Amino acid sequence: MGEPVDPHLTPYLDTVERVIALALSADGLDRTVPTCPDWTAHDVLAHLAGLAEDWVEGRLEPYGSDEWAAAQVERLRGCDVDEIVARLRAAAGQFGGLQSPLGLTAARWGFSDAVTHEADLRPLLAPGIRVPDDAVALATAGAVSRWRHHVASAGFGPMVVEATGLRSWNVGEPGDGDLRVATEPYELFRGLFGRRTRRQFETWEWSDDPSEVLDLGLPTPFDWADADVVD
Repeated sequence: MGEPVDPHLTPYLDTVERVIALALSADGLDRTVPTCPDWTAHDVLAHLAGLAEDWVEGRLEPYGSDEWAAAQVERLRGCDVDEIVARLRAAAGQFGGLQSPLGLTAARWGFSDAVTHEADLRPLLAPGIRVPDDAVALATAGAVSRWRHHVASAGFGPMVVEATGLRSWNVGEPGDGDLRVATEPYELFRGLFGRRTRRQFETWEWSDDPSEVLDLGLPTPFDWADADVVD
């Protein structure tokens, strides 16, 4: 029997193609992305291509840092859209057999980053059209898994996290007195990838005061957004 198919590979490649379609249909990519205020849409596309190349070429230190991402953007700064698209497709196309030294799989890491930035780009390049629901659901599951580990590692729990209409997750052994939080899957997805402020987290449906768990912050490399965002 062959190697099992990575369940994140096709979603990653599909996300890459959706981002490429956004970029190629845009009337220029020089506008600033509101949720990535240091970057233009061109910079976001360059980051995605640079990240994919870094995976293929083994440049993974320090993964997720500002310096690492900035180097990707700088490396492709002088490239036009067609060249960036070609490089992104070429690198992403090699993810199928790519081993990950970071745990999980390269495609899972790549998918999380790509779908986050797809959601960043859509309000700018395709207003009113969100990331597809199946991609949001897959990204949300991965984000909650990281949050569960982050919260449990700090000794907090039990807690129940609910993506309304999708599913719920337990942090620790469930019990009658658990802290519960519920919000829409898209909000959970955007929040756990650092696209919502702490104040926005506080507006979710909490069964009790969430201060203790929110004081723990978000899993590395994410942090609260600097300004409230609705996208």
